[in-house]
Amino acid sequence: MQGLFSHAPTPDPDPTPDEDSGPLRFTVRVPVADGKAFEGFTEYIHLWWPADEYSRFGSGTHMSLDQDGLAEETDSGEHCQWASLHEATAPTRLELRCTYDFEDLPPSRVVVTFVDEGGETDVTLTHDHLSAGADGRRQSEAYSFWAEILGRFGRFMGAG
Repeated sequence: MQGLFSHAPTPDPDPTPDEDSGPLRFTVRVPVADGKAFEGFTEYIHLWWPADEYSRFGSGTHMSLDQDGLAEETDSGEHCQWASLHEATAPTRLELRCTYDFEDLPPSRVVVTFVDEGGETDVTLTHDHLSAGADGRRQSEAYSFWAEILGRFGRFMGAG
C-alpha cells in the first residue's frame, strides 16, 4: 500500500513543531580555582576565543566581555554585540542575553557557572530560552559552536 497516495505531501517529521528546543549544555574542567577560571573567562576572552572561526568579522577581530556584554570589534571600528550582560556574580556565575545571528527573535539566555571542585573548576555553559519550533531548532544548530568555544577556553586554562 506504500505509495498509494504518492501525490500527498510528505508529512512533517516533527509532530510537535511548537515544542521548545531543549537547552544546550557543555562542561569543561579546568585545573584552577573558580576565581582564576572566572577571571580567565571574562578578562582574557580576547586571548582564547577562536575569532578566526567564530566571529562576524573573522580574523583580526577582538572579542570582549565586560559590563555591556559579549561583543567583538575590528581594528577599523566595526562592532557586533553578541549578547548583553544580565548578571555577573564573580567567581561563580555569569548570565547573558544572547541575540547573535538571531536579532529578529527574542534574546536567548547563556549562563556560565564556575563550580570549584577542590582546586579545579567545572565550567558549565548552558544556552537556553531558545525559541519554539523551527526557529528554536535553527538556534540550537547554530549555537552548537559553544562546545568548541568552551573547549578552547579549557585548553587556554590548562585542561588536558
